[in-house]
Amino acid sequence: MRIRRRLALAAATAALATGLAATPAAADEGTPNPGTGEVSAAAWTLTRSLGGPIRECYKASCDVVWQTSSGEAMYWSHNAYNEHGNLWYYVRYTIGNGTPHTFYGWIYCGNVTAPC
Repeated sequence: MRIRRRLALAAATAALATGLAATPAAADEGTPNPGTGEVSAAAWTLTRSLGGPIRECYKASCDVVWQTSSGEAMYWSHNAYNEHGNLWYYVRYTIGNGTPHTFYGWIYCGNVTAPC
């Protein structure tokens, strides 16, 4: 009987430890959902563009994904600082009437209404 209790306790402890394991870093970075191409995030927060490019990475030297105009709505999910200490937001920006297209990328904090 004691052996069964110890085995049950060991199994419960292992299950609990597995459930509390840290999630991979990629989960925090807004990884694409398989098959959809959409980016997953815990929450998307509305912000407005002040005009400026959405870029492929969080550096001014990165390629432009899309050029925004002042006042356009977009959503950000997380942010990051580059090696120069500049804050960038990872954004989702949708354009188009009838056939919308969504762009994902990084925008400098000075180009959106979110806090800088």
